[in-house]
Formats: sequence, C-alpha cells, structure tokens
Amino acid sequence: MTLRLSEERDRLLTSLAETLQLSKNSAASEAIELAAPRPNHPEFVAARTHANLARYADLMSRLESA
Repeated sequence: MTLRLSEERDRLLTSLAETLQLSKNSAASEAIELAAPRPNHPEFVAARTHANLARYADLMSRLESA
C-alpha cells in the first residue's frame, strides 16, 4: 500500500510516529484505529485504557516510586 500525503500531513505523521516510537506505517495504522468510528464508545475507551495501562505499566510503577 502506498499512502500519498501532503507535506503537512507527512510531517504530522512523522511527529506522531516519533511520539509513539513507531514506524510511520504503524503510526498510520494506529491513527486509523483511533479515528475509526466506534459502534460502542464505552467499550472503546475501556479497551484503549486497558491497552495503555498494559503498555505503560513499567513507567507508571517507576513514577509511583519516584
């Protein structure tokens, strides 16, 4: 798949990828996942919260004991 972006959108995608520490391809996929319409918003929020807590559990633990 080829994703054709304006310079501005490419810059935004690059920034998102750097922030999330992902490849630009993975960041685009993550952006689609986050932006796609959700039939059940509370389930979406719960799923994303669970995923982020799992992803950042080590960081949260270190911050707690800092």
